[in-house]
Amino acid sequence: PPPPPPPLPLARIMSRQAIVQIPNMAAKLSRKYNDGFFLTHAPAALAAAYFVHPSKGFEAMDFLRRVQLNSTNDKDFMWNLPGEFRFINVQDSAVLQPVEPGLWFNAQMISFADLAKNDQAWKKDFKLVEDYWINELGAKPHMGKLMGFREQEDGDVEPFADEYVCTIYSSEQKQAFSAYREQMDPDGLFATGLGMKFLLPCV
Repeated sequence: PPPPPPPLPLARIMSRQAIVQIPNMAAKLSRKYNDGFFLTHAPAALAAAYFVHPSKGFEAMDFLRRVQLNSTNDKDFMWNLPGEFRFINVQDSAVLQPVEPGLWFNAQMISFADLAKNDQAWKKDFKLVEDYWINELGAKPHMGKLMGFREQEDGDVEPFADEYVCTIYSSEQKQAFSAYREQMDPDGLFATGLGMKFLLPCV
């Protein structure tokens, strides 16, 4: 029989089409909404990122890789997105920053929530990785992502635990920022939400 035809380079075709269509999508939504953003639908993605010393970058990603591989036969939750990392040169440009100025390795774990059996399934795995990164590697969290996974009295795991978020900034940082905030927002209009928990003293 004749040999089968060569496989189509679908990955290359799909990648190219995704790129060449961006100007069309941006132009269409710009006309429709006066906005050039073209992403209109996206699945819920979970993301947690942490700063570690560059010398510990490989160990951070290797631990995440092992946890992800161990989930391949898990019926409740299987990691479904690759980990990411980047090197970041942190400047001394803000009062509230979780790490000192310098070169840092930023490790990130991400996954789609819709493929988990329930929210506890993915939260427990995120906690597993976070615990190792923080306790063994001295990691500090990215302030705009998930963090502070703690087990509650009922056994459930939840993020943004009070006893963790209060430890991220030093007393000096909290005092300096609070003094400026009170000057700019004397009525406390913006003194609400999770951000204020970062400024509270640890009990």
